[in-house]
Amino acid sequence: METTMRTCDRGSGSKLKLTYLPLAVACGTLPIAVWAEPPASEAVTAPVASATGDPIEIVTITAQRRREPAREVPLSVDVVKGEALERGGYQSLGDLAALLPGVNLNQAGGATGQSQITMRGVTTGSQVGATVSMYIDDVPFGSSSAYAGGGSSALDLGLFDLANVEVLRGPQGTLYGAGAMGGLIKYAAVEPDTGEFSVTTTGELSRKQGGESGHVLRAVVNTPLKPGVAALRATLYQRADGGFIRDLNHPGGASDGSTTSGGRLALLLTPNKDLSLRVTALSQRQRRDGAAAEDMNLATMQPVDGPDTMRRFIAEPVDVGNDLVSLAVKADLKWATLDVISGWQRSTNHGRMDPSAFYVPLLGAAGINAAGYALDYSFYNRKLTQEVRLTSPRSKIFEWLAGAFYASEEGSKNQHMDPLNAARQPVAPLLLDATFPSTFREAALFGTGTYYTSQQTDLSLGVRRSQNRQHLDNQLSGLFAPASQPAVDSSEGVTTWLLTARWRPAARQALYARVASGYRPGGPLPVIRNPLTGEPLNKPAFRSDSLWSYELGWKGDLLPNLLASELALYQINWKNMQVFSGGGGFGGIGNAGSARSRGLEWTLRSAPISGWRLSSALSVIDAKLLDASPDLGGKAGERLPDTARVSTALQADREFQLGGRDAYVGATARYTGERFNTFSAAPGIPLYRMPGYATFDVRGGIEFEQFALSLFIRNLGDRRGQTSADTTLSSLGGPGRINLIAPRTFGLQLSKSFK
Repeated sequence: METTMRTCDRGSGSKLKLTYLPLAVACGTLPIAVWAEPPASEAVTAPVASATGDPIEIVTITAQRRREPAREVPLSVDVVKGEALERGGYQSLGDLAALLPGVNLNQAGGATGQSQITMRGVTTGSQVGATVSMYIDDVPFGSSSAYAGGGSSALDLGLFDLANVEVLRGPQGTLYGAGAMGGLIKYAAVEPDTGEFSVTTTGELSRKQGGESGHVLRAVVNTPLKPGVAALRATLYQRADGGFIRDLNHPGGASDGSTTSGGRLALLLTPNKDLSLRVTALSQRQRRDGAAAEDMNLATMQPVDGPDTMRRFIAEPVDVGNDLVSLAVKADLKWATLDVISGWQRSTNHGRMDPSAFYVPLLGAAGINAAGYALDYSFYNRKLTQEVRLTSPRSKIFEWLAGAFYASEEGSKNQHMDPLNAARQPVAPLLLDATFPSTFREAALFGTGTYYTSQQTDLSLGVRRSQNRQHLDNQLSGLFAPASQPAVDSSEGVTTWLLTARWRPAARQALYARVASGYRPGGPLPVIRNPLTGEPLNKPAFRSDSLWSYELGWKGDLLPNLLASELALYQINWKNMQVFSGGGGFGGIGNAGSARSRGLEWTLRSAPISGWRLSSALSVIDAKLLDASPDLGGKAGERLPDTARVSTALQADREFQLGGRDAYVGATARYTGERFNTFSAAPGIPLYRMPGYATFDVRGGIEFEQFALSLFIRNLGDRRGQTSADTTLSSLGGPGRINLIAPRTFGLQLSKSFK
């Protein structure tokens, strides 16, 4: 009997889901505090007075590689301000995704550093590679390859000392390259201030209902080195998140606590008004004791041992490290602006998984008896990136942008699986020891041009040509390991396109149409040959998959300076979907048929009364397969996994004076509709329905001369929302692993600042 394992990335972020299939081991919207902006022709340095006398904040973004008001950008984009994140106690990628309807974070069975983020339904559940790109300022972070954890290692950066987070929906392949099929998330840090010295320290205490306490410690120092010319900004932080899930096999506290520690150092030099240089160094370490996953009986749909409990033979810790050093040079050449961005990054991910619920009964029937099993895994990726681009000055006739990009990755995926005795010590036989070194190279040229046919209309065209090369090796041993195969290589060229048309029928009104494409790189596959005939049993490579997005949108004021709205309708056609495949006595990565996603995104923002800010966001997504896929186990017309058809959010904030001091209160309500974790006949992965849920958060604070005191309550109603589900270990009767939102959480924050 041939026995191998499936240990490939899953869209949920549980990188190492194990299913008894002959597999190739090789495969291995609520925009907070964002209000109407003026057209580009208006100044963007001062607020615009509203009908109530309150200023309506102007929000500028860099979504199209130049600073411009968000309402001028012909695509669906959210801007979440760093200040708003701090006020609400939102500090992780999961917190950010929960604020944005239609943006989904899946951590089924996983933990910190094991997650997959998706937008607009662009997911098959089992993700070969990322469909949303992650950026820190102008540097892409994470692997573009399918072999270095790129499909399940979305960057979970601590949300501290950020100016804002830009969330671009829809494919961004022309300006941002590989992996930005569903959208892009860009973390924008606060820049050093060359004019003023300041220090801010923050302490926070929190506690989960029925769980454990947590804390945040943070310090930010900004010091001018030469006034108006040079400044240094340093940020240090630690966040300890108290858990609430208890492992009944390991008493002594919650099993899902986590600690995130990091720092950022930024140096800004502006020797003259035409030149600036920014050097940034960032380092972050995350550790989680285990996943916030409850064991669920799939037959009764009830917790196996009661709410917020699990049973694991071994603990499942995860350690993640992320490091980045970048240099950004901006020079005004008068006829164009030159940007040169260099980046060096390193990502590590080490963890342990307990697959005992599946392998104890499976291998017991084959005569291998063990008390349990342990799968140790790691991902490593080192990446160099270089981008050079020229951007024309603002023009009433024609604007252009042209650039070149290069990335070089060295990655590795490692897995080691042992049987364990009752003392949880490894015993013979060794089941698997596998290492997969890989490299990925990308070189691209890109450009866009915008022609203003009149003061009211313009057309834009963009194109990017990418050339990708990959190399994959393998070293395999153990009972489950196939014979090591020769190293393999692949190369491909991909072109992505962008076309937009925009019409401004009146002041502060804009209609746009957008057509854009995106892709994920293909890659090489070890060739398995028939031992009798020598004929290959699989293709030597899997192809890149691609999609085209067609979007119609409107941005404008319903009531001038009082009520603003944005509406986007889109259809996404996705073909050659990358999937995990099986056949011919092995498994690996292949390409399936097509899928389609249609949707609507609608936001409203208002400042109806002095001091009040109101906003709402709605996402409706209809994402489904167009072609049946045996590898996915999906039928034509079946919903794509992990995506709610309807999600919405409402927010209200009020700023006022209390005893002569600035104060605020606010509330956020969110609803996420039902989702399914996989397809109806997914091989070895039982279908599970996650019901819809609603949550309600409140916050408030007051500022003194040097102190600020704030309070927040997350999930005020203590709802048991299910965010993702992992059933890959459940086909032989094991429980499903259901990830839950945190229970009611109280937080108190105290900040001290001086200048």
